[in-house]
Amino acid sequence: MINRGMKRTIAVISTMDTKGLEAEFLRNRIREFGHRAILIDAGAVGPPEGSPDITNREVASKAGYDLELLLEGSDRDQVMDAMGTGTGVYLADMLKEGSLGGVMGIGGNQGSAIASIAMRALPIGFPKYLVSTVASGNIRPFIGCKDIHVVFSVSDLLGGLNAVTTSILSNSIAALVGMVEAGRPLTVDEDDRVIGISALGNTQEAVSYATRLLKMKGFQVIPFHASGAGGSAMEELVEAGIIHAVLDLTLHELTEEVMKIGAYVPVNPGRLLAAGKMGVPQVASTGGMEYLCFGPRESIPESFRDRTTYMHNPFNANVKINGEEMKKVARVMADRLNQAQGKTSVFVPLKGWSVYGSKGGIFFDPDANRMFTEILQKTLQDQVGFQAVDYHINDREFVDLCVSTLLSYMD
Repeated sequence: MINRGMKRTIAVISTMDTKGLEAEFLRNRIREFGHRAILIDAGAVGPPEGSPDITNREVASKAGYDLELLLEGSDRDQVMDAMGTGTGVYLADMLKEGSLGGVMGIGGNQGSAIASIAMRALPIGFPKYLVSTVASGNIRPFIGCKDIHVVFSVSDLLGGLNAVTTSILSNSIAALVGMVEAGRPLTVDEDDRVIGISALGNTQEAVSYATRLLKMKGFQVIPFHASGAGGSAMEELVEAGIIHAVLDLTLHELTEEVMKIGAYVPVNPGRLLAAGKMGVPQVASTGGMEYLCFGPRESIPESFRDRTTYMHNPFNANVKINGEEMKKVARVMADRLNQAQGKTSVFVPLKGWSVYGSKGGIFFDPDANRMFTEILQKTLQDQVGFQAVDYHINDREFVDLCVSTLLSYMD
């Protein structure tokens, strides 16, 4: 539904000591579109260029700090975190009041960090837009698992407007206004039953089949790529009440969290805890848990370069972990599942946990898998169901077992 004609409030986050002129430009453009603008000065030092609606002193106070004391007693990263947190509190309050329609952040490295911290306080599905000088680099730390739309500013946001930034900022605010007027929030109907499912290319066959089965039973199924952000997003939506059950076939991210290395380390720590905490039914398995992911071959750390490696593509190296490491992962997996407040089961496919981990595959290692499985079974408490079955994770019979168990928990 298009909300043209309905006046909404759009917040602009800026370090206005250096980006004030750009923020004022955005305020004018927002007004030209017929909406209200609120400028938030998230810069901790220096007087603002222009006139913010919310001052940096007010932002610091929202995070529980006096601005001068914050600057005197904190390192730079702590100051940035405090200003981002305070801004996020303002945004969350405005959203709760029903007055906030969208938010735009602009900045360099520090301004982008502050704005992204603030925007991550808002729910998935709410319009968020970041114009950043560092958007062409590694922006995963800024985005986390949230749907923040990002555009590279091309020109530096410094010294006032120029032909490039006038175009980029104009296009960006037009895009945000479009989201505000014609976008759709993330909602589920009261009658919807939603299941989250984790996936990688190595378990896609299983996930696709499970999705078909669950949809035939009338469920809405939301798949999440186990890329670090995907699993964290799934768990956040579980805690938000959007997801009512979890089929966690692909717990690769837990391996990287325990190992503390890899390209797919969860952006939020504590993978495999949300469903248990919320009492949501869950069935877990071991998809992709026998290896780590890195980027191109040269990105593999020196200490892992003698490991068995498979190049999934030119930009994604998969590196095998050993039996002792798998035992460590198994202990953490069991500990987290033991905390579950809802019905929970684990199924381990003895014929392999991935395409590459099947018989004849480069990661096929039944001894290491056995070490993992023995520790997992020994450490799991009685309330958690456990079966090790003579299937591969992509076998339909294995998926049938997982799906039927999850459905029995939802009756």
